[in-house]
Amino acid sequence: MTASGFFLWRALPLAILAGAVAASVSVPIGFAVFLIASGIGAAASRQLTVAAGRLAAQDSENLRQQDFADLAADWHWETDSGLRLRVSQTRPVLGNALDIVAVNGLQFWKIDALSPVHGDWEECHRLIQSRQPMHLHLVLRLPDGNVRHIDLHGRPVTDAKGEFCGYRGTGRDESAFVQSTRALRELETRHREMVNHLREVIFRIDARGRFTYLNRAWEDLTGQPVSQAIGQRVLRWLSKDEARYLLARLEPLLDGRRDSMQVEVRTHTAGQPARWLEIAISARFDGSGGLESLSGSIEDITQRKQAESTLYDMNAELERRVKRRTAELEASNRELEAFSYSVSHDLRNPLRAIDGFSQIIIEDYGDQLDKMAHSHLGRIRAASQKLSTLIDDLIELGRLTRAPISRVVVDLSAIARTIARELHAEAPEREARVSIGLHLMARVDPMLARVMLEHLLRNAWAFTADCAPAEIEFDARLRNREVVFHVRDNGAGFDMAHVSQLFRPFNRLHDQADNSGTGIGLATVQRIVHRHGGRIWAEGAPGKGASFYFTLPDPAG
Repeated sequence: MTASGFFLWRALPLAILAGAVAASVSVPIGFAVFLIASGIGAAASRQLTVAAGRLAAQDSENLRQQDFADLAADWHWETDSGLRLRVSQTRPVLGNALDIVAVNGLQFWKIDALSPVHGDWEECHRLIQSRQPMHLHLVLRLPDGNVRHIDLHGRPVTDAKGEFCGYRGTGRDESAFVQSTRALRELETRHREMVNHLREVIFRIDARGRFTYLNRAWEDLTGQPVSQAIGQRVLRWLSKDEARYLLARLEPLLDGRRDSMQVEVRTHTAGQPARWLEIAISARFDGSGGLESLSGSIEDITQRKQAESTLYDMNAELERRVKRRTAELEASNRELEAFSYSVSHDLRNPLRAIDGFSQIIIEDYGDQLDKMAHSHLGRIRAASQKLSTLIDDLIELGRLTRAPISRVVVDLSAIARTIARELHAEAPEREARVSIGLHLMARVDPMLARVMLEHLLRNAWAFTADCAPAEIEFDARLRNREVVFHVRDNGAGFDMAHVSQLFRPFNRLHDQADNSGTGIGLATVQRIVHRHGGRIWAEGAPGKGASFYFTLPDPAG
């Protein structure tokens, strides 16, 4: 309450008493005095209301300031002149280790759970002795093993006479900040270690073209310490021609047309061979579009360039060798063709003479010869004719090996039906059923496909001669996403122990007196299948027929 309010409340009873005395003498005078007393009471009431409002505002401000203080600090403390704690209030986050019950009368350095982050309490003693404000970083070890980091602030307190009374201050729990800072430092350390272990140079350049960061790979690349390069212009490490070339290549990056690019630069260092560097670089621009910095990596690609040059030389040498080998192969093919011509003409003449003169002897002197002589002459003619057929097959095998392949879509079913009709026409007395699947299509050379199927079907026709009826099948099945063709018969078959000899030239698994053939047919079939990139194999058993399987993969598939 103010002084004026106090006076008014004291004057109010006196005014009422004076009004009562005056009313006993004169009513008008008493009434006037009562009016004055009423005014005094109203004024006193107003003063009381104002005082109450001011008191409430003061309480609210005090509470507000207390909230600010509580929010700003987790520990409020105060000491006496001997630096012994007499006030200590903590929030739950700091536990009970600093509660007044635990630390009452103790100095900071005598609290076992409390210690400075760095060093000892020497800094605290120095500040106290000089009566200066304190700012310390402390570590509080809680009973449960957790550690809290406290940022402590304190100010010296003096009495009305200016005498030192102690310190008053606060402490704030900075554990979260310390942990995040420590994690950030560890992350930066790991990142720096990782970058320094890279073989490529990692760099950053400011807008003036000066190095602001380099990893240790720079020392391996240039042989100079990083500290010597930081702050230096990039172009000083290059010759004038190399610098002009690099700036010309980086022009789209520097003027903002591109934000990243790769450049290869060939550098020369005095006393050292030339090196190739691959620079991957990106630009960063500020809000106004101006160049802010450049960053990227530099990789020494000298070995790669040398390998590319060596590979180029090897390819060139390989091309020369291929051309030389091609020429040699062409010459060899020409010689082989000449040999084939010689075989087909020069060797045939003696064979025709043998066969012809044997026939003349039989016709002109047959009545003078006995049966034994006729038999010998017949064998001579058969042998000469078989040798002629063998020569034809050998020439065909060589021609099929050299002839180029022209792949088109061919109806193998139609070719097989044509061959079957020819076989029936050659031996109409044979009781044979030839089954051919419908629309068996393949992308093959038409001429080679005809030769392949004719050899396979004639082989089956020959080895089913003693079967009544003979059964031959040509069809295809899908196995493991692959079309597999087959020619199957119920003829003489073969022993699987000798299957590896089937496709060798001149190898026959049956008595030559029993079946005709030169032993070249299946070898020819295998050559044709292999030239188309396919596979061929056979299965069989003596007296139970044989099956020949082959694939003809489409190179465009």
